[in-house]
Amino acid sequence: MSNNTVIFFTTHKMNEAIISEFKKICKTDGYDAILCLDNSSNSFSSESDSPIQELEFYGEKYKCFLFDENIHKSMNLPNYTCKKDQSFKSIMWSNEDYRFYYIRKYFTNYDYYWQTEYDIFCNGSYKLFFEKYKDDAADLIIQECALNSEKTIEEWFWYKKTDWIYKNTKKYRNFFPIERLSARAIDFLYEKRLCHGKIFSQLNDKTDNRWINCEMFVPTELINNGFSYRYFEEYLYYKPEIDLNNNRIFEKQDNRLYHPIKGNYIERLENLTKENKELKQQIKELEYFKINFIGIKIKIKRNKNK
Repeated sequence: MSNNTVIFFTTHKMNEAIISEFKKICKTDGYDAILCLDNSSNSFSSESDSPIQELEFYGEKYKCFLFDENIHKSMNLPNYTCKKDQSFKSIMWSNEDYRFYYIRKYFTNYDYYWQTEYDIFCNGSYKLFFEKYKDDAADLIIQECALNSEKTIEEWFWYKKTDWIYKNTKKYRNFFPIERLSARAIDFLYEKRLCHGKIFSQLNDKTDNRWINCEMFVPTELINNGFSYRYFEEYLYYKPEIDLNNNRIFEKQDNRLYHPIKGNYIERLENLTKENKELKQQIKELEYFKINFIGIKIKIKRNKNK
C-alpha cells in the first residue's frame, strides 16, 4: 500500500522543550516532518514572504510552515468559533482541522497527514506509535472520546445548539491533540466547512446555534459519509499540573504519549507563592483596620455609657 505520509507539529510558541519534542518526531524514519508555526502574532519573523521557510531554533535549522490570517483568508474558510470569542486565536482552537487544509494546500503530494500539537510529550520514541499505523488505510485515525452512554454523549457541551446542521444525525466525538487524516478526507472536510459556513451565515440568531467544534465535526462528517476510521488507545490523558517536558518524573521510558503537558509547574508555584504573600499582606492590613475600627467602636460605646 502506498503510504506517503507527512507529520506536521503545530505550535504558537517556542522553547527548548518544544523543539526537543519536534526533534523526536524528526528521528522517525520514513516520514517527512514539518514544523507548523502559528505566525499570526509575527513571533517567527523572517525576511522571506513565503510560508515555507527554513528557520533556526537553538542552533539547528528546520523546515517550517508559517500560517497566519492571510493564509486563512485566502482559503475563504468561515470565521466562526464555537465560543463567544471570535478572534483568530479562538478560530484556531475551535477549528483545529483548519490546519490540515493549510498544510494540504501547500504540501499536496502526500497520501496521509498526521498532526501533533506542541503540548504532547512522548516518554520515549514516536516510532512505535507511527509505525503501528504505517500500513493502515483508514481515512481517520484518532483517539475516541466516548462517554458511557448515549444519554451522556448527547449531553456533551459541544453537541448542544447544533440542530441547525445535525438534526436527526448520528453525532460522534473524538480527541484532537494528535490525529491522522487521508488526503481525500481533508479535501472532503474542507468543502464541508465551506458549505456549513454559508448555511451558518444565513442563520438569523447565532446565539441559539453553535458553530461545530472540530472534535465533533471531523468524526461526524467522515463516519456518516462512509469514510474508514480507526480509534487508538495508546494515548494517555494526563491531569496533574506538571510540565512533563521540563520536569522528568519518569524512571524509565514507556513510549506513551501524554497530554496535556500543562504549564511550567515551578513557575506556577512561584506565582502562587507571590500571590499568597500579597494576600497575607492584604489580610494584615485588614486586621489593622479591623482593630482600629473595634477600638473606635468601643470608645464610642463607653462615651455613650457616660
